[in-house]
Amino acid sequence: MAESLQVLAGAFTQVRAHEHLLQEAGVRLDRAGAALLYKLHMHSDVSFRVTELAEVLGIDAPAVTRKVQQLERLGFVSREPDLEDKRATRIQLTSDGEETLERVLDARRKRLARLFDGWTSKELRSFSASLSRFAEILTSEMEIYRD
Repeated sequence: MAESLQVLAGAFTQVRAHEHLLQEAGVRLDRAGAALLYKLHMHSDVSFRVTELAEVLGIDAPAVTRKVQQLERLGFVSREPDLEDKRATRIQLTSDGEETLERVLDARRKRLARLFDGWTSKELRSFSASLSRFAEILTSEMEIYRD
């Protein structure tokens, strides 16, 4: 089982696999940019200050600032003044950013569909239930390391 988990972890963290996914999506975007767009998408009901986004992504604020600047030049994110702090800005996903991310997510869905091609409905249900249980346990375990 440890070997299977190692393969799984490697498949989701391998840079080349991620680059191939972005290529399939027809998107010219690096991994960090895709991660930032995804976080904004997942929290589409709020806009973030750079410091808040850095915390959510688990990286330092200067790196987020550089990435936001790049994504802003591409038209994928926008900034607006922070009403509470005039020195700060809030970052949000633009419609172009959402469309770009949707292309990446669609490519990922197609990739997963290919991986499960040939599985029976019963196999898929069993795998899904086991994976959901594992994800719940892993999420609880990871909470310990957050602070």
